[in-house]
Amino acid sequence: MAKGTPSADRLKIGDDLWVMQVEIASLREQDINAQVMQPRHFERLTENIRNRGALESMPYCHQPRGEGPVEVISGHHRCRATRAAGLSHVWAIVDMRSMRRSEIIAKQIAHNELHGETDRDILAHLVALIDNVDDLLATGLPEEALPTVAPDDTKLSIPHGEFDWRVATLMFLPHQMTDFKDAIKILDNATDLLGVANTEQFDEFSAAVYEFGRCRDIRNFTTMVALLTDLARREVEQARLESADTDTDTDTDTGSEPALAS
Repeated sequence: MAKGTPSADRLKIGDDLWVMQVEIASLREQDINAQVMQPRHFERLTENIRNRGALESMPYCHQPRGEGPVEVISGHHRCRATRAAGLSHVWAIVDMRSMRRSEIIAKQIAHNELHGETDRDILAHLVALIDNVDDLLATGLPEEALPTVAPDDTKLSIPHGEFDWRVATLMFLPHQMTDFKDAIKILDNATDLLGVANTEQFDEFSAAVYEFGRCRDIRNFTTMVALLTDLARREVEQARLESADTDTDTDTDTGSEPALAS
């Protein structure tokens, strides 16, 4: 049935969010799931579902644009127990937005942290797959469970004086910070990440990032900055190549006049 079409087996509860009856055999689980359940708890859950004839708590799933397989984000054990109880269909909350893999993993972790037991080794592996700071914060994990960046001895000081100023603070994951520092070294041949610019430049920077994100259909600020950093680095590399070509052409030109035959 097409997305957005109400029927007896689906109910819209929000923007791109539906309660739907889904065939259990068609559900696709995540390749990695940090949530664990003791066998005795699973057997009890299965028996409860069998006695009631339905789940009392719906899984959270994903089906972008209402097309393709329905992917379980939260509720793997509930879906398995429903299948073990002999039911062929399950009611689920289905999110039909287009989501990045990193965002799906973040939601999976966030939902799992609300209840049950978590395998910390698997959780650490899932966290490592998240490539976006906003997604990382969306997991709701405590600070000790988040990846850390090596200490940076860069001293940041707030300028003093009677002038208008603003501070822009950027938060990067470790690999994003490495790329950003590499770009700074290429552009300025320095490692100092503290700089001062006019307020007008701050406004231009903000507007440029916003327009760039809108053109690329990107809503995450850190992703925009990472892509802009890559563009800047490529521009510098291209300028270096053009400069090298110019130097080569100059070296091959001796500048001497051709000799005349006597």
